[in-house]
Amino acid sequence: MSTTPTALLLAGQGSERVGMGAGLVQACTGCRETFTMADQALGQPLSAWMADGPDDVLRRTEVAQPALLAMGVAQGEHLRSLGVEPTALAGHSLGQYTALVLAGAIRFGDAVRLVAERGRLMQRAVPRGHGAMVAVSGLEREEVALAIGRGREHGVVGVACFNAPGRFALSGQSAAVAAAADACWDEGGGVTDLPVSVPFHSDLLEPMVSEFRRLVADTPVVAPRIPVVDNVTARPLAGDADAVRHSLVDQIMAPVLFEESLHTLERLGTRRFIGCGPGAAALKFASLTSPDVHRVRFEDLAADQLHLGGAHAGAV
Repeated sequence: MSTTPTALLLAGQGSERVGMGAGLVQACTGCRETFTMADQALGQPLSAWMADGPDDVLRRTEVAQPALLAMGVAQGEHLRSLGVEPTALAGHSLGQYTALVLAGAIRFGDAVRLVAERGRLMQRAVPRGHGAMVAVSGLEREEVALAIGRGREHGVVGVACFNAPGRFALSGQSAAVAAAADACWDEGGGVTDLPVSVPFHSDLLEPMVSEFRRLVADTPVVAPRIPVVDNVTARPLAGDADAVRHSLVDQIMAPVLFEESLHTLERLGTRRFIGCGPGAAALKFASLTSPDVHRVRFEDLAADQLHLGGAHAGAV
């Protein structure tokens, strides 16, 4: 069993891709059972959409969110079977639900149904094409704030994620996001469109909050058994079920404080980050924020046991 204080970093939406989890299903009985449980909880062929697509179905918010949850939980539980017991957890946006399941705060089936409904409510609140998100790099917070000010002349826009030093995501109405993005370009920043159908963590999602609050209130929640660092406050949620419920509701519109969450994990004594879920965005943010903490992908720890194949990425 590993004795290195370890935090799992769970991926958020936007990292989903057709074929994700295929190696887990083929080689890991426990992982296969997790995907089967997700199918049963939804009453839909989630695992088939993950494996075979089509891509436009998998990227639907109400499908992508439970798919990422299922993959993250399968990976986290497999790491435990290898003797890797996390001392803390943090998820990026949707990844916080994965962290809460692994911390024992929400049952897996309940979480699958909750995030699927979360996705449906989000898409209903903001029809496709009415919102947008972009990633911004290379600017200071003050420069981004000025760009957002220019964007707000055209509508709703704000910072959705503080990901790492100089790394942000902006979210809001399409025209306002485009204007803010242009202002970021003018300041010398890099701007990349994000392939999502909903402007996450923005005021545009306010219409869904009351109904989602009711769903969260009806979902059984207990205190996490290990610390889960909250997206909204960047503080640990361990020991407080009410704080978990409040966070899940507040997280809908509040920005993700991922950079500060990584610093919190360091203060908790974390000496290793393991990235779970498709892609490596969370570990890349960690490399910029906490360069002294060792970073490794799930695939690099489990490749020999699961015969996942492919090139090993090593530390990110």
